[in-house]
Amino acid sequence: MRFKISTQNRNGHKRLVTCVAWSSAEEIYSCGEDHLLISWHLEGGIAHSTVVTEFPDDFYPTDMQWHPRPNYAMLISKKQSLDVLLITTADGKYHLVNKSGRIEKSIEAHKGATTVGRWSGDGSALMTAGEDGLIKVWSRSGMLRSVIVKSSFPVLSAVWSADSTTLLYSQGPHLTFQSLNSNSKPRKLLAHDGLILVLCWSHAHGLVISGGEDCRYKVWDPNGTQLFSSNSGDHPVTALSWSYSGDYFAVGSFNTIKLCDKTGWSHSLEKINAGSIYSIAWSSDSTQVAMACSSGTVLTGHIIDRRLEWNNYEATLVKRKVIEVRDVGNEIRETLEISDRVVQLEFGFEHLVVITPAQCHVYSVVNWNTPAIFDLKNTSVSAVILAERHFLLVEWNSVSLYSYQGRLLGTPKWKGMTQERIYPPCVSLCSDTLVVRSQSNEKLLHVLEVAFNKPITESQAYTHLQSIARVALNHIGGVTDRQVALIDVNKDLFLISIRTTGFGRICKIAAMAQDIAWATDANVLAAMLDATLSVWLCPNCVHYSDRKIIRKTRIDKESSEFGKQPSIASVHNGMVMIRRGDGALVASSFYTFFISLHQHISNKRWKEALFLCRIAQNDILWTCMAVMATDSKELNAAEEAYAAISRYDKVDYIQYIKSLPNKTERLAEMALLSGDLLTAEGILLQNGLIEEAIRINIEIYNWNRALELAIRHKKQLDEVLNARKEYLQVINKKETNQSFLAYMANVAKAHEATGKTVFKAEEVELPESEIGGNEMQKNETFNQDM
Repeated sequence: MRFKISTQNRNGHKRLVTCVAWSSAEEIYSCGEDHLLISWHLEGGIAHSTVVTEFPDDFYPTDMQWHPRPNYAMLISKKQSLDVLLITTADGKYHLVNKSGRIEKSIEAHKGATTVGRWSGDGSALMTAGEDGLIKVWSRSGMLRSVIVKSSFPVLSAVWSADSTTLLYSQGPHLTFQSLNSNSKPRKLLAHDGLILVLCWSHAHGLVISGGEDCRYKVWDPNGTQLFSSNSGDHPVTALSWSYSGDYFAVGSFNTIKLCDKTGWSHSLEKINAGSIYSIAWSSDSTQVAMACSSGTVLTGHIIDRRLEWNNYEATLVKRKVIEVRDVGNEIRETLEISDRVVQLEFGFEHLVVITPAQCHVYSVVNWNTPAIFDLKNTSVSAVILAERHFLLVEWNSVSLYSYQGRLLGTPKWKGMTQERIYPPCVSLCSDTLVVRSQSNEKLLHVLEVAFNKPITESQAYTHLQSIARVALNHIGGVTDRQVALIDVNKDLFLISIRTTGFGRICKIAAMAQDIAWATDANVLAAMLDATLSVWLCPNCVHYSDRKIIRKTRIDKESSEFGKQPSIASVHNGMVMIRRGDGALVASSFYTFFISLHQHISNKRWKEALFLCRIAQNDILWTCMAVMATDSKELNAAEEAYAAISRYDKVDYIQYIKSLPNKTERLAEMALLSGDLLTAEGILLQNGLIEEAIRINIEIYNWNRALELAIRHKKQLDEVLNARKEYLQVINKKETNQSFLAYMANVAKAHEATGKTVFKAEEVELPESEIGGNEMQKNETFNQDM
């Protein structure tokens, strides 16, 4: 991936250009020391300039930004009121300029030069910083709200956080995080060896980049932890800017422009002959940049050579409107010419989806000649997420579901939808389910069923204990097999099993997780745990009740070849593609026989699956066979697999299940074999086997639920009390369970009221509020973290 640079200097500036800004995806505004405000209209990569206005001779701009328009389509009716340009100047003022170039308002802001002028994310306020060491926040109309920072050193750069509650600014070699909350203390850190010249804070994922006179640029997380530091260059870094998507950023210095990945490594380096780059601005679709240069030149760049892979196919964006598809197996090449420049493209599940500013083109690998084409409702597409049967377009604050034939299947909505931006890493799609993190509550996960030819409905939402940073849905199986893997802000990895009745299982399976991905052809979960690649061949929450079994299905690969901050590019056909911290791709294979085993079991070919395990004679393969056979209720296959890995307790239990005469009891015991108490109890209760449901809760020491069932159905109360008494005698403890203590108190009251010396326990009722049998306590035994 690289920039294709075009020079725009015809009828342009005569002196140094200090700042550029995009007013739309096809129009750039620039301003420089020649006092001219020039509009550049792009047509096919060539810009046509128009002088908007000439400012007074003492007007020397230092910074410039258009009023933010987060959702342009939604606010199109207010377009005229939003066309306000904020320009700061060297005489200590800032100016609000309309699109025709007329200065609406000029404000005396600082003594000395005003170095920075930035709108807040929602456009309701603006911030200025100056050589006098002050940072001020102003209202939209130009009224001073507060002075945030007072110091004696010049502020050279300052930026807003995504939620506009924090400011980050530079003074000398230091970075300082300053909250707008007056009670919060600033956080200051030594960031560079020289002056910090430029800063940029991504509103997509919260990462910060800084550049300075030490000729380095660095990437920081929102807490101020350094994630990446570049090698020292030849010249100071004079310009930095994140793309709107947050996937990459541009770095400018003397005669040099770099395109970098969000983790810091460089995609490409382009040499230009235009002097130092003083300002870089990205278009709203994250495909184009504009650069202001000291030679008086305005440069534009377009991203090309983006490359995607799927199976044997490779798709490369070779020009703005041309994609080349190559079949690596037989070297057949197809050239796809798009009607407009390409903004987004995704390749997967036998389809290539291409987004242009106004349309979506969907190509199939079996027919590259006739794509499905439809117009976009919203031009601000921030992500494309593919699944087996359909794909999802993520816009600023909404999502749209389409079939691969170009038909709109629906626009999923959930409770509490707001106008805030949807975070694409926290959106995941499969053939029948969509999960989206709430826009206003980062701990809340919405689950929607998107079955084909059925209305989209919202299921039970899930609330996590911490903020969610990443989610991923598995692709294989039905609704009952659906699982979500999520990483929270503590970098803990959780697995959540989605059932039709809600969430039956939640378990923590790892810590220090950096990235996760499900295989597209098997229920295999891969995760980067620090610098270790871990692959779970049979990730299923219900089996985490037996840690010894599930631990044997995990493969760990500790390798120095992954480097620092690796990420997972894809998981397919027994291969995990790892993107290293320096951008290199590393292929790592997990147990390849497992793919064949999974295919046999998916097609119900149990004899062939057992034959494969007998030939391989591998404990990992036998363990996977045992887990999947248990899930599929294939007792004969499960019995042989457990015997092969020396789990004779499981073999005995399976033989006991086979001996049961009642089919309902066999089904319940098979569910219990896999650790699914909720399903086992449900089967027994639905068939009126109350005594058996109480018995299994006693056997696994789920005392609260056993007492609740006994009281509710007035059966086996004496058995529950006796079993509890014997249990306490064995462990030599006194009764502390509030449910049993409350019940005993009610027994005593009933005894005193009737005056009887003999009574039946079934005659005493306990109020529902005093029963500790909360529904969540059904599976308290299984829901403990690792």
